[in-house]
Amino acid sequence: MKRIIKNITLALAVIGMSSCNKLDLNVNPVQPVTVPSKQRLPAIEANLAYSLYSQARFASYHSYYFTTRTGNSNAITDTWNYNSITRMGAWRWHYFDVGSNVNGMVNRATEDGSNNYVGVGKIILAMSFLSATDVFGDMPLKQAYSGSFNPVYDTQEEVLAGIGKMLDDGVAALDNVGGQAETMDGTSDLVYNGNLQKWKAFALAVKARLKLRTANFQNGHQEVVDLVNAALVNFEDALLRYPKGSTGAWTHNLWGPTDPPPAGEAFQFADIKSDLVNTLPTDFLMNALTVTVDPAGNTFDPRLFKLTTPGTKNKYLGAKMSEGLRDVALPTGTTFQDFANLHNGYWTADDSPYPIILKEELYFIKAESQFHLNQKDAAFQSYQQGVRANMERLGIPEGQIINYMGSLAPTVAKNAAELDIKHIMMQKYIALYLQGETWTDMRRYGYSTKAYPGMYYPRYALAEWGGKFIQRFPYDPQTEYVFNPKEIDRLGAKVRNWVFEPVWWAKNSTLKN
Repeated sequence: MKRIIKNITLALAVIGMSSCNKLDLNVNPVQPVTVPSKQRLPAIEANLAYSLYSQARFASYHSYYFTTRTGNSNAITDTWNYNSITRMGAWRWHYFDVGSNVNGMVNRATEDGSNNYVGVGKIILAMSFLSATDVFGDMPLKQAYSGSFNPVYDTQEEVLAGIGKMLDDGVAALDNVGGQAETMDGTSDLVYNGNLQKWKAFALAVKARLKLRTANFQNGHQEVVDLVNAALVNFEDALLRYPKGSTGAWTHNLWGPTDPPPAGEAFQFADIKSDLVNTLPTDFLMNALTVTVDPAGNTFDPRLFKLTTPGTKNKYLGAKMSEGLRDVALPTGTTFQDFANLHNGYWTADDSPYPIILKEELYFIKAESQFHLNQKDAAFQSYQQGVRANMERLGIPEGQIINYMGSLAPTVAKNAAELDIKHIMMQKYIALYLQGETWTDMRRYGYSTKAYPGMYYPRYALAEWGGKFIQRFPYDPQTEYVFNPKEIDRLGAKVRNWVFEPVWWAKNSTLKN
């Protein structure tokens, strides 16, 4: 994958040198030559995974999956203070590493008559824009690639509408692929091996996720259910798969234990690193994965042993968010060895696949919308399908799945009458372990204890925040605050508490009550 990610730069260099050497009078030797679409797509897909990780790296703290080991040691993750941050890589990964390359590929593919690459490119860009606006809010879309250094920020409502159009345009292009289109196969498409039906199903899945943002205040739950049903007909998990056994700096999942490339080798990766070596699972996560507590000890959800690996003491404690080992509720003498090892779990090994959208998420999206439509029997069936799909993915034996579904775990509903929103959202929380989408869900519900029982405010969040929960990322200080200050001023994004201003869909959500 190192070769795949770097191939765009290398191809440009080789083509440029070749043109100069031949002195072809029909080719301008200093005019850049575009890279073929089939060479650009693998790098775009890899960059999408890195972009999603750059968001999840912080979002996983804000959604209470883990906390820093020492507690009150990190301004961003423990005190929720982004004011001293000098760079927000998630902004650049979306606009430059994903977006710029998608636009280049779509332009080249349009010239070549390769609508398969046009359609896939637009669908990927829509996915990238959705994940980015979820964490940033208002952002440039219409003028994003106009060549302006200070593009106007569109409202999040406008961005979401633009994402919907991107998805529609992408599917329309896939429906109109001619015989002259460049081939797309497993060497050029690392996600679906060139299967356009799966890409169209993925587009429907992205649209379902998109519509879920506003369904609660725009009467859209039935549309969400319809979109999920349509997607599931041909849907296959969207994953970026890394080479098995790989520990190479450029070819592994960034949640894995291998260190990222040195900053001198790849400066753009300097702020994209795994924090798991310095973190602990929270008590919130461990409570979600606990079935029963009795004098003989805890009985855990079997997924715990798939998502993590045993610590040296084979214990499974959880620490309070922002407190880590400073949590006074922990037993005297507790060390980090009393916690599960977060590395080398199903999603956190060097060769783990990186999830983009999973089938179980679609089942939980459907269950949530059916629940709010008061279709309790249907919601319960979708909820059970989501739990089972996730447990089967992780390799849980059938007997353990049956036992768990009938257990006393607080996240388990045993029938439709018992089903509550907390069962759906907490099971989705487990199934989407370390994904940025969980933070979106928590903000839609206003960190409600109805949806997330046991939710609490971090002890070390600064008092100046007034007890408000964190809501967004700041814009990239090295670009937006320097080159686009008028838009930053217009939005009011210079104030210290900007990250506590809810994004549009969270501000309008009726689920917080």
